[in-house]
Amino acid sequence: MATIASSSSSTVLFSASSSNLLPFSHPSTSRLSFSSSLSSSSSLSISPTFSSHTSSSSRHSVNQSAFTISATSVEKKKVLIVNTNSGGHAIIGFYFAKELLGAGHSVTVLTVGEEGSDNMKKPPFNRFSEIVSAGGRTVWGNPSEVGSVVGGEVFDVVLDNNGKDLETVRPVIDWAKSSGVNQFLFISSAGIYKPTDEPPHVEGDVVKADAGHVEVEKYIEETFGSWAVFRPQYMIGSGNNKDCEEWFFDRIVRDRPVPIPGSGLQLSNIAHARDLSSMLTLAVEKPEAANSTIFNCVSDRAVTLDGIAKLCAQAAGRPVNIVHYDPKAVGVDAKKAFPFRTYHFYAEPRAAKTKLGWESATNLPEDLKERFEEYVKIGRDKKSIKFELDDKILEALKVPVSV
Repeated sequence: MATIASSSSSTVLFSASSSNLLPFSHPSTSRLSFSSSLSSSSSLSISPTFSSHTSSSSRHSVNQSAFTISATSVEKKKVLIVNTNSGGHAIIGFYFAKELLGAGHSVTVLTVGEEGSDNMKKPPFNRFSEIVSAGGRTVWGNPSEVGSVVGGEVFDVVLDNNGKDLETVRPVIDWAKSSGVNQFLFISSAGIYKPTDEPPHVEGDVVKADAGHVEVEKYIEETFGSWAVFRPQYMIGSGNNKDCEEWFFDRIVRDRPVPIPGSGLQLSNIAHARDLSSMLTLAVEKPEAANSTIFNCVSDRAVTLDGIAKLCAQAAGRPVNIVHYDPKAVGVDAKKAFPFRTYHFYAEPRAAKTKLGWESATNLPEDLKERFEEYVKIGRDKKSIKFELDDKILEALKVPVSV
């Protein structure tokens, strides 16, 4: 005899006597699963449990088997990514598109500008064929004319990974609202937090009121019923086109001192782009959990400025000579002389962990090895580079430089 009971929560309980069932080779771990490629992603698992009792009438031991069948479903979404055509954030859209496609969602990437521009010859844009081969669509144009650029296509979700001020993003927000988009996501920046004496930055900390991103965040909140904002910091990953770790490699492979402003103990945060894409994908697949939330889109570990230099040297298999200096004393602008902020600047991804169940996969020592391999592959280790600001700093410190 068997009974099946189901409920709206997509959980089914099945029970039967063992005499009606085929035996399992390992009853405590047996599991049946299937997946479906319809409009939603489905999975089902059957987990058996067994108990036994002795029948008073037959004096035989009878095994009773119970199965819990759990089915989960993730709705397939049509997602539009409005992607910047330059800077460190460009890699976010690239990784996000690939992760969404891997999960079975439909993706269109609208990149600012023209397909034939010089920028498109650089990473990650020169790898957009990976998006197309995975089933995605890539288009180029002006985000202020987003409706005509996408040909009137309707989307469930829109991510703006381009604008830094309301003038740029408002046309995309307004179009998304008028065209029936259900969820709006925005890539902001952790750089809008005011410096704090109590790091790390957490969601809800005070931000710079005059920052362009802040005005955009406010407008999204006022316009959309379902929205989420993501504030990234420094990023790493194959295809990144912003110099951060490369700045350290440039000096390490040439046996030059690495000048770091201040004590070198300042804390920062570097996240692999896959951390950002996985967090964004969870927001798409769990819109209710993500709704009306600001997420620090970062890894869950900090690293010191000296630590970055040491890890880069480790990845390159070379020694490192770190020297510290006071930018004011040597007469240089630290923003031009060094690729990171010179004060404690790191955030924690508390909201993503608690609301989305997200976990970081960044492994900085290994991720830097990946970046160094690409650094050598493109021949940058052999490229002629001028170090004029470095030379000024080192001269002031009376630190010799080998020619």
